[in-house]
Amino acid sequence: MSTITQLPLIDLRASFDNDKDILASILGMFMEEVPEDYELLKQHVKTGDYTAAGMQAHKVKSSYRTLGINDMASILQEIENRAKNNEDVHLINSLLEQFNQNYNQVNEQILYTKENL
Repeated sequence: MSTITQLPLIDLRASFDNDKDILASILGMFMEEVPEDYELLKQHVKTGDYTAAGMQAHKVKSSYRTLGINDMASILQEIENRAKNNEDVHLINSLLEQFNQNYNQVNEQILYTKENL
């Protein structure tokens, strides 16, 4: 089993002068909102509503980018681009699966970071 590491949160720490209360609040909001937003994204993809899926991917992507989790944000960017441009939408499911492979591990890392600020 791999060891959970803290997220560096470099940009957030700089923006908020490393204020642990603010950082904990941001991480808490992420854990509250992103799972719901991610479920909506999966539903939109499942029903083939790519316009809504593109907007939802954009919203979720912004949350990951804020925390500096750029590999996850990049996958969401791909989903967003394909959905919004209605190009190669058949690849969205595999992108979503790729995102999902690290989803729980990243959530554990966020919780760990919040608990150890």
